[in-house]
Amino acid sequence: MRTSWLKLVVLCSSFHMAAHAADDLPPHIAGTWATGASLFEGTAEQLEMYFLADGFGIMAGSASAPRRIDGIDDGKPAPRAIVGWPVTATLDGDTLQVRPLRPKGETKGAGAVIPCHHEAAGPKLVCTGLDGKQIIMARRSVSVPDDVAGMVDTYRKQFP
Repeated sequence: MRTSWLKLVVLCSSFHMAAHAADDLPPHIAGTWATGASLFEGTAEQLEMYFLADGFGIMAGSASAPRRIDGIDDGKPAPRAIVGWPVTATLDGDTLQVRPLRPKGETKGAGAVIPCHHEAAGPKLVCTGLDGKQIIMARRSVSVPDDVAGMVDTYRKQFP
């Protein structure tokens, strides 16, 4: 599982922006979704997705926490590699299609899609990573933090 999320993060971090608009998302999908309470929770890698109502958003992932080889745990959080990238999300039937935004003319990773299914119990999103492994995210909030919304707005303005 560790390498699968890292592969997802590395692949998607090579994408930037593509000029295409997203469709509106229903209120039960827009907001913040995550595998943990934060990108720093626990020792495993974490993933977060932030979706605005217009389908634009940001996906962010963190590497697993490194472990000291001497086994000493000083109780302080270990540094993690964290990367994020802009995405668009559309609802195709009952499947949420999350696509990294790419630069105009960029073909690397063309067609990359992370499909997710919403489960009302929880609620949660059950996604399939680019490596085929399942990623389960819980709804953290019905909204997106202001700083994230500002970043999304910057990307949206670049592609009318």
